[in-house]
Amino acid sequence: MFAPSVGLGGTFERPAINRDIVIIAREATHTSRQAALKAKPKTGKNRVRVHNYLKQRSATDEEIETALGMSGNTVRPTRGTLVKDGHVKDSGFCRLTRAGNLAIVWEGVCAASTNYKAPTNT
Repeated sequence: MFAPSVGLGGTFERPAINRDIVIIAREATHTSRQAALKAKPKTGKNRVRVHNYLKQRSATDEEIETALGMSGNTVRPTRGTLVKDGHVKDSGFCRLTRAGNLAIVWEGVCAASTNYKAPTNT
């Protein structure tokens, strides 16, 4: 379930990429809660697809949507959980979306990355 990673702060057990997970806000409506729980069994497979794509090339959420044929409502939370778990990070670059807005370019983190720092609560 976890993949050990050594970083500047020592060893951090990174959750498995293929784990099924949803994050439900406390203030979520009952329909949002139901939708999240219905999607949960597919989240591990989606996490693997997004992570594999971002290991091959960096991309914005919009670019991931287009390349993988996934809805933005699936890509954003999937990428978000991968960021929280330390499997994806902000590349430090931005690109323009089709609407002309700046978007973060995300990149996959290798399992053996030695410069990984465990996420902190801010």
